[in-house]
Order: sequence, then structure tokens, then C-alpha cells
Amino acid sequence: MSQANFDEARRAEANYHKELYEDNEILEPGTWMSKPIPLVMELLDRLLLHKTDVNVLDLGCGAGRNTIPIAIALKNTSSKVVGLDLLDEAVAKLRENAQEYGVSDLIEADKSDAERAEIREDAYDYIIACGCLEHVSSEEALVQVLERMKRGTKLGGIHCIEMNTNVQEIETDTGRELQPLIELNLPTERAFSILEETYRGWNVLEYRTKLQSIDEEKYDKPSQFRAQSIIFAVQKNQ
Repeated sequence: MSQANFDEARRAEANYHKELYEDNEILEPGTWMSKPIPLVMELLDRLLLHKTDVNVLDLGCGAGRNTIPIAIALKNTSSKVVGLDLLDEAVAKLRENAQEYGVSDLIEADKSDAERAEIREDAYDYIIACGCLEHVSSEEALVQVLERMKRGTKLGGIHCIEMNTNVQEIETDTGRELQPLIELNLPTERAFSILEETYRGWNVLEYRTKLQSIDEEKYDKPSQFRAQSIIFAVQKNQ
């Protein structure tokens, strides 16, 4: 993707999410933010079978769809949940939601592009990267992010990744296929290949795809976002 196209895709995504956060609340019916991703919470429960306190990193956290339920589950512990997002609006909304749900003491919300996020070595028990890895600039950048995530994970720590691949954008009224404004639109097989190679030696906990369809207001006319979403979870065992 050229720099001009990357910048256009980044602007379109930013505008879409800004409007989404302005018009909708997390954990309320009406959008894909109405509940956390089930696997995210299931993997947290798995960690809590063996630990009381966990350090969590939520890359591309948005307004807190996953971050807030995680923090609620960790109330009354000495855990820490760090949420990073590129958009000022998302970071501000996460802080507001942390106050509203009474978990401000657990949550640290900061602005950072996932592609350039600094991840301290051996710092986290659980890293979530759901809906952000398709917004990096290249395959090489994707691998670099994954390697930083790996270095930042403690022994026994878990990664939960959800990444959209084979993205299509369809104009709702006409069915016309649009040029998708997505920064890294990988074929599903290629994305899985990168994940498998990068996480060689880790224990695979979940490995599947699902079809995803979301109504959007990202273009001049209403459209539908369609993708094959990868769900990939692994545990560091060496």
C-alpha cells in the first residue's frame, strides 16, 4: 500500500471510530461494542485459576469494550490493566468509562499506535490485540509488533489476537464492492502463516476463523464491512 493510500485508510478508520465513540456507549446494545469478546474473558478466567494478580495490556483498546470488563473482573486485586489506543477520543472515553464503572485505580489509559507501542520486557501476564493488527503499515511491521508482544510476556502468559483478513467493503444500497480502506488487508492464509511462524514454540490455545459482518458509516453512503476474522490465542511455555 502506498503512503497516500495508507494515510487515507488511517483517516477513514479514525473518523469512523470517532463518530462511533461519540454516538454509542460500550456494553450497551446497538453496536459491536455491546459486550466483550467472549474468548478474551475466557482466557482471563484461565489465568485467574493460577494467579490472583495479573498485569494486562490491551492494544487498540478503543473506549474499553474489553478493558473495562477485564478491570471489573480484577477488582479488589493488585492487578494493572493498560489500555493503549491511537485516538485521543478513545483514550479520553476509556478514562471516562473507567470512572463510571469504578475501576480507575486499575486502568492506565495512554495514547499509542500499536505499531510503535513500547512494551516493557517480561511485564505482562496477558496481552490482547483485537481489531488493531490489521491497522499496521506492512507485514514487517506486524511481525515487529508481535515480537515486542512476545518479549513483554511473562512465562505462562497468554496472547489473545483477533485480526480481520480478506476484508471487503460493500455499498449497502447497491451491493457494489468498494475499495476497502484498511491499512493491512492480508489473505487469511497469509496471516495465519505469519502467526504460526512467529509463535513457533508457544502453546496454541485457540486457532479458528469466523465470518464478520458490520454495518458502517465510513464512506459517503452506508456500507457493510465483511471479513474473515482470525481468532488466535497462545501461551508462553518456554
